[in-house]
Amino acid sequence: MDLRLAALAILLWLLLSMLFGRDSVYSGRRALIKTKRAVYASFSGAADLRKTLLQVSRGVKILGGRVEPSQLVELAINVSRKKARFRGRRRMMGASMTVDYTLPKGSYFKIHFPATLRRSAAVGAFPSLKWDAVRAKLLTGRSKVTLILILDSSASMMYSVRGILTALRAVEREARRYRDRVALVVCKGFGAVVAHHPSTNFNLVLSKISRIGLDDFTPLASGMYLGLNMALTERRKGYEPVLVIVSDGNANIPLEKHRRVSRFAFDPAIQSVLDVATLIAKNNIETIVVNTKHREPTTDVGDIAVSGTELLVRVAKLTQGSYVGIIG
Repeated sequence: MDLRLAALAILLWLLLSMLFGRDSVYSGRRALIKTKRAVYASFSGAADLRKTLLQVSRGVKILGGRVEPSQLVELAINVSRKKARFRGRRRMMGASMTVDYTLPKGSYFKIHFPATLRRSAAVGAFPSLKWDAVRAKLLTGRSKVTLILILDSSASMMYSVRGILTALRAVEREARRYRDRVALVVCKGFGAVVAHHPSTNFNLVLSKISRIGLDDFTPLASGMYLGLNMALTERRKGYEPVLVIVSDGNANIPLEKHRRVSRFAFDPAIQSVLDVATLIAKNNIETIVVNTKHREPTTDVGDIAVSGTELLVRVAKLTQGSYVGIIG
């Protein structure tokens, strides 16, 4: 009798969750836009998010009350770009006007030749040049942005071709409009590869995407980890990276070697994705998650992601980024 009562209580709890908890999966969001064809949720912790949304959403065309999914992807890219450029300007890493010189930091820097020559003469090494005399440029202005497209090209994405095209059209329009550098990381099989290194030639990106087939497994964590490493490299070069993850969330291949940094998940593939998302958040990398096969979840499952939609929403939460779910 007790087992029957317990089972009945669980069924009632599930029913109430389905009726009243549909938006709880988006708990913690700062903005939420729902249309018949797409969902946009922002989990950004920026204090000026509302002002940024109002500013960049002026270009979103609403025809008869309908917003195209690609426009929501463009909105997410615009919000992330503004945040990334602000962070780059604050870190004095923008590639514009030289305001001073400083000691070189990292492997990539631009030499300030007048200061270097003066320092070399001061230490009596001129015309020779010693490492201690090298000075780097201190730059100010808006930082340039690199869009790193992480594309899931597994077999399950065959059912999301429309979602892939929607995301690509949005990335193409934004990249061409602002002359952003675009890189392409493809994950399929048992790992991920860099299909295109950062450049402003988006035609090359499209040509390489056209030769990629949709088959094999989904190593989503590997693609995210490779994208994270590329993002850190771009940041050292003076560019602010923005990760754009395009997937249906059906991860089934974990990382070969990784250290668990987030809470436990039953599926090792899901665990790997959450771990990499935690690393992305620790490095403050702007992230946009585009779900090509959005299915409205019924309730928030916390750290245990069951479906692809729940996993991708969880990634957006962990990275404090944006989530765009394409319905259909």
